[in-house]
Amino acid sequence: MTLLSVVASAWAVAMVVFGFTLLVRAPGGWFQHSVGLPGTTWKLLGVASIGGGQFIFMFMVADRIFPKAGRLVSIWATELIVGGIGLFAMIATGIMALVGLLS
Repeated sequence: MTLLSVVASAWAVAMVVFGFTLLVRAPGGWFQHSVGLPGTTWKLLGVASIGGGQFIFMFMVADRIFPKAGRLVSIWATELIVGGIGLFAMIATGIMALVGLLS
């Protein structure tokens, strides 16, 4: 369980740091123009990455270290909200990418 917690924590931290990087410093210049996505799409990808990192940490680390906390309705609702934010951001990113590619 310790190795799984360490690997999942590193994975979650990497996703959150990458998400903050996309959120604060959305790619600009040649990279943004070569991919063809507007800055808002990069920011939504950042939010999705942050939400995904938090969800991975809650699901893979926190639920295993504190197993009785997962039975509380407030924790369960928090996991659903964070997962929903990540899913919404991914869907919005896909829609914006599709609109950007079609125009």
